[in-house]
Amino acid sequence: MTAAILSAALFAGCSEERDPGATGVLVSTDWLQDHMSDPDLVILHSGSAELFDSVHIPGARLIIPYDFTLDSETLSNEMPSADSIVSLMRSVGVNNGSTIVLYYESSRLLTRTARVFVALDRAGLGDRTHVLNGGLPAWQDEKRDISDEAAVFSPGNLVLESPKDVIIGAAELDRQRWNADYMVFDARTDEEYYGAPAAEEDPAAEEDPEEGGHIEGANFLPYQDLLEDNSYLFRPDAELEELFRSAGGDPKKKTVVYCGSGVRASVEYLVARHLGFPVLLYDGSYEEWKELDYPLTGPVALPDKN
Repeated sequence: MTAAILSAALFAGCSEERDPGATGVLVSTDWLQDHMSDPDLVILHSGSAELFDSVHIPGARLIIPYDFTLDSETLSNEMPSADSIVSLMRSVGVNNGSTIVLYYESSRLLTRTARVFVALDRAGLGDRTHVLNGGLPAWQDEKRDISDEAAVFSPGNLVLESPKDVIIGAAELDRQRWNADYMVFDARTDEEYYGAPAAEEDPAAEEDPEEGGHIEGANFLPYQDLLEDNSYLFRPDAELEELFRSAGGDPKKKTVVYCGSGVRASVEYLVARHLGFPVLLYDGSYEEWKELDYPLTGPVALPDKN
């Protein structure tokens, strides 16, 4: 089977928009509060042991988000194998019938937690994994119960059944980036996309601030635009969908997202999945594309926003 045919097969039957009444990837604090007693629910605190030991949502179990990426000799933040992801999930008590809720302990770990979601989607767990909109900051802002007690659980019995191809490689992206059935989004900052020095206020920026430009043909949708001004809450669904559509998104097209090394683009992957857009992550992202000397646009002057 050719790469083009395989890519098309991956999206067969996946272009329908999400039922507005269905539970999407993002869930509210009210939703989590209502489901806390569900016997199959596993709540995962994505963060550090230091904070988790003193403050976490009751019943939560700790995962370290950096365990869900690998650095190679040439690339950073690459995807681990599906088997490794399943092993990490077993270690926190995830079973074959578990429903998973991820939450980030701070706004700084929102991108990394989105990356965990992509990893779980790769392992075939995306349809039963949710991300708490607002994470721990929203939970605490609403004065909901917190705990410092460690949850008691046994290792899970999760087995790898139906891994999902969520990654597109550089060669395939180069073949498809002008295809009318594909839409490529750059999730970085204005300065990175257009080629000026990276904005210091973006804590997730990975690039050398002296570099810049974007994959030729890519549209621009900064991941931070998907968030409220407080930086830890996602915008309402209608606004998220409008942002995707305004940037050229279409639920009947294949959405490809990238950033510097695949972490920030994971936020757009998560939102696309939430909205029902078929999506792939270019994991190598700008870091690999530039190294492979594929076509880049930029640097150019920043557009005048006045």
